[in-house]
Amino acid sequence: MSNCYKNLSISSWNVHGLGDKLKDELFIENLKGDINILLETWKGESKEFKLEGHCIISKSRKKKKARRYSGGIIVTIKKPYFKGITYLKEATTSPNRLWLKLNKNFFGFVHDIYLCALYIPPFSSSHYDNDLDFLENEISTFSMNGQIVLIGDLNARTGQRADFIVNDSDHINNFDGFDLLPENYITDSEINRNNQDTSVNTVGTKLLDLCLSSRLRLLNGRFLGDSLGYYTYMSSSGFSTVDYAVVSERLLSSVKYFKTNDFTYLSDHVQITLYMKCSINIDKEISLEEKGWHWIKSCKWSENSKLKLIDALLTENVKNEIIEFEMVNYEENQVGVDEATEKLTKILDNISSLSCKATPKTKRRKKKRKFKQVWSDNVIYETKRQINKIGNKIRNNPNNNSLKQKFFELKKNLKKMVKQKKYEYKQKLYNCLTTNMGHVREERFRCISTGYYRKSHAALVVYDVTSTESLNNCFRWMNDISMYSGQDIPKILLETNAKDGRNVDDALYTLAQELSRTYTEPKDNSFDSIKLDSLTDNTASWWGCCGY
Repeated sequence: MSNCYKNLSISSWNVHGLGDKLKDELFIENLKGDINILLETWKGESKEFKLEGHCIISKSRKKKKARRYSGGIIVTIKKPYFKGITYLKEATTSPNRLWLKLNKNFFGFVHDIYLCALYIPPFSSSHYDNDLDFLENEISTFSMNGQIVLIGDLNARTGQRADFIVNDSDHINNFDGFDLLPENYITDSEINRNNQDTSVNTVGTKLLDLCLSSRLRLLNGRFLGDSLGYYTYMSSSGFSTVDYAVVSERLLSSVKYFKTNDFTYLSDHVQITLYMKCSINIDKEISLEEKGWHWIKSCKWSENSKLKLIDALLTENVKNEIIEFEMVNYEENQVGVDEATEKLTKILDNISSLSCKATPKTKRRKKKRKFKQVWSDNVIYETKRQINKIGNKIRNNPNNNSLKQKFFELKKNLKKMVKQKKYEYKQKLYNCLTTNMGHVREERFRCISTGYYRKSHAALVVYDVTSTESLNNCFRWMNDISMYSGQDIPKILLETNAKDGRNVDDALYTLAQELSRTYTEPKDNSFDSIKLDSLTDNTASWWGCCGY
């Protein structure tokens, strides 16, 4: 069975460094598009990047002497759509562009669509390399086989200049009265656009020239969702519109919707989303709920159900339904199987309702997966919420300086709080590990040491005079010796001084005497330990540790 989808959503977002944003709930919620493009991820070949239900394609800029990567493009594609998309890896050598081919048969387009995830560095950047000139060559190659869609951060400010030929006409004649234009020439349609950003820069001028030469059109300020041409970038110094979606002129009729999101704490750029009309047929396994079988009653068999079932089968109504079902010749295809299944299900449902006791069916709710940053708390959550709320107001009131000032103050405070919370969490984790490490080591050594007790002839237990815990553990060591040694062996509890070697020599001498007596005389079970308080210190004057 196949499902038909009539919209294809393509989003682009300069995330200004991916970091740990994958653990942020709002960030994940914004990646619900069919195709999501993340720019300036500052990641390498992100094989560790995973998003549930999506396939990943990534591209990175070569790492130089910097500590982190720069640039980086990650594209997430919903798994059902992935087989209709081809990654054109050899289409460009630039790390700032990633080309995808959307198959016309899979998506129901008239022509194949060549989608470019695009980032153009600022004109003053060392990474700028005449990107628009190379892009124009790539567009001219792909436009012969299909239509073009460009989306991303272009760092281009186009103001309100036209991206079409103004007053274009096909009635252009030379001096001899002959037409200069070919017969199949299509004049540019004048569709005005709005833009809150009235400035124009060098890259913006080149982008407009590209639109004129390649018959491309900007979607910003032209469609519902961005009819006013909202700003897409905000910094403490001002606003600008630099993130665009650009399509072939013939694709304008296939564009259903284009929108720019609100400013958030996640990035200084907003996310832009393009919705295109399509007709996607996706074969998928259909669950019972999707087939409409959720209305089937759940029945419970009882002691009287057997007799009731026999009576139900003998009723005229059930007999007629069974005969009617047997007389119909269903088609030998998916439609016929579905019809026969539905008819038989109704018969069985009718019989079960007459013979069994119906039980209410409880609906299971799907647990919503939460992406929570372990170091976060309610204060950080509330600060994020306030920033997003102000960002929404700024979108409609960009000239309100008080809102802008408050936005950046909260964003600065959030950055400090996040840094402090991360430090506190890591410190807490470190303290927990160091506290438990001693116990872990002790338990591990205890498991190993039990093997040394076996077949031992004597035991000398030493404790630290500066540690009460060390003395308390001596009783456990004594019990372990008695348990694992396999015999009642001599045991000495020794208090000594590592500097002058006090009692060490006497302890070993006494232990040797006890061993000699144990193996030459009958065993005395009353022997537990030997006290050395009465022994003199002068016999151990030469014994020491580490030369002391």
